[in-house]
Amino acid sequence: MSDRARNLAWLIVPAIALVVIIVGLWPGDRAAADPEARAYHLAISLKCPICAGESLAGSQTDLAKDLRARIDDEIAAGSTDAEIIDMFVANYGEQVLLDPPSTGWGVVLWAVPLGILAVGTVAVLGLRRKDKEPGEVAR
Repeated sequence: MSDRARNLAWLIVPAIALVVIIVGLWPGDRAAADPEARAYHLAISLKCPICAGESLAGSQTDLAKDLRARIDDEIAAGSTDAEIIDMFVANYGEQVLLDPPSTGWGVVLWAVPLGILAVGTVAVLGLRRKDKEPGEVAR
């Protein structure tokens, strides 16, 4: 493999990985048409108020069972996912969300891994340039 192809691979592979990570984490409309799938999606994105970091879907406490039933009732009543989440946040605060919000400090939580990836890429590229012999031109 030529030096140019190797250098190009050092840039393309991390770029592809970054695109895959961003697409995987991109918040989108995950609402399913199936009410049961919607209820499950909501239950895994909300934390049980009395459990330590456990989702409503995974908790077997009586409160979690009641809250899952409440989600089912709200879906049957025609509430959107955002309305149901807002209702839980209003009742239990933002700590009920398992995913950090995409505003305020939540943006920092989402941006830190991307920043670490960028700094690491710059550091690796800087180290690779230092490895070149003084007479060689970096490509």
